[in-house]
Amino acid sequence: MKIAIMGTGFRRQGHDKPPQSILDVAAPGFDPRLVEQRLPSFPVNQINRNLIEISTIEAGLAAADKGFDAVYINTVGDYGLGALRSALSIPVIGAGQATMHAAAQLGERFSIVTIWPESLRFIYSDLLRLYGMEDHCVSVRCVSQDDELETLSNDENFVTEMRRGEITQQDRIVAECMKAIEEDRADTIMLGCTCMSPIAPEIAARVPAPVLNPLTTGYKAVEAQLSLQHLHSKLAYQDLGGDRLATYRAITDAVVDLDAQDEFRGRATAAE
Repeated sequence: MKIAIMGTGFRRQGHDKPPQSILDVAAPGFDPRLVEQRLPSFPVNQINRNLIEISTIEAGLAAADKGFDAVYINTVGDYGLGALRSALSIPVIGAGQATMHAAAQLGERFSIVTIWPESLRFIYSDLLRLYGMEDHCVSVRCVSQDDELETLSNDENFVTEMRRGEITQQDRIVAECMKAIEEDRADTIMLGCTCMSPIAPEIAARVPAPVLNPLTTGYKAVEAQLSLQHLHSKLAYQDLGGDRLATYRAITDAVVDLDAQDEFRGRATAAE
């Protein structure tokens, strides 16, 4: 069964190989493939979050048209999740929702520990309210500082260091996990971004509580739904009909064109 894997829209140089963490846990009979999105963006604010929603919805609709059996939104932000469930009659799973519910099953009080700074807390607050998980989540702990976001465009930044397993970044994450346990009385830890997957085993080995990797936890939820032939309720996610893919393609085309114009204007200004 083919599973479409989609993230926050960053381009992946045209290949369809999913993250290694997914390949490591994929069961026989399942074929996870990375699906590229046309609007690379980062949810630094609500406007960019809306762009990611549009990009994810378009990519998910296109994947269903190409015969994929399920869609996995490989980001804790679950961008476009409800819309895709309304439009599609194949399983659509978001890493955020799946991992929050798994954390609530493993303990009584979970904490989200994220590599992202305080300015992105709104992503988690919105989802906790949407999913009715506010009583289960005792804290959201942010590892980085807001000014570190400015380094993301650099070849070397706090995220690349984390992915390489730099001990300094690991220590920062473990420190927040321990504060969640000791100060917030959390009994389970949910990592707050699928980008933290490369070091999830190392973090889990250093923390005396279950540590959930949202990338693999969410992905295995997709396999479970396919195996059990479960599908989201169409009473909850009603299909309003219409030429959805054409509509979202038109919106995406317009934004891509605007981005190209901005890039051209930027080059022209630099040349003056």
